[in-house]
Amino acid sequence: MRNDDVFLQLYLIRHAESMGNIETDESFDVMNPPLTLHGLMQASRLAERFKGIKIEKVYTSPLERAISTALPVSENCSAEFVFDTDLVEKDVCISMKGFSLSYESDELCKQRAKKFINHILKMHTDCAVAVVAHGEILQYLIREALGISDSDVKFCVYNTSVTKINFRKDKANKAAFINDISHLISLDGDKTEWM
Repeated sequence: MRNDDVFLQLYLIRHAESMGNIETDESFDVMNPPLTLHGLMQASRLAERFKGIKIEKVYTSPLERAISTALPVSENCSAEFVFDTDLVEKDVCISMKGFSLSYESDELCKQRAKKFINHILKMHTDCAVAVVAHGEILQYLIREALGISDSDVKFCVYNTSVTKINFRKDKANKAAFINDISHLISLDGDKTEWM
């Protein structure tokens, strides 16, 4: 299949498994948890998946679990690594004191996602870009990229999953795949029943 009309390939990636994704005694920074050992292995498999794919930039949330997922991808692709505060999880606030919880309405989160997608479209043409973020903000980014206005539409976005959206000239954007975890099969087995 030819993709002559695609001018931007956007890879939306959820961070790997973090301490916040598993039941623990919470003796870690709950707001900014690190990856688990398993999450570090997932991030390594993710980086291998992107080996040989020409990525221009890897954008990441400034939260540790996203950075630890994004960095190996950036290194494997020799891609520029960029922090973007618009990619923090919904309801997370960044201040001089660090990260804290702060209510964020659906509308504000939607506006943040729209701002980020518009920035990507303005800055990148005829290339591929990877974005590493969090489960909730990825919902907004996917809907914005596909032009879906209904916030009741939800997508599965498992840890270390990849969603690829092709932006097309004068046509509707297309999801090439959503929530793909095929790169984790050698680590986690075939978890298609999760989907």
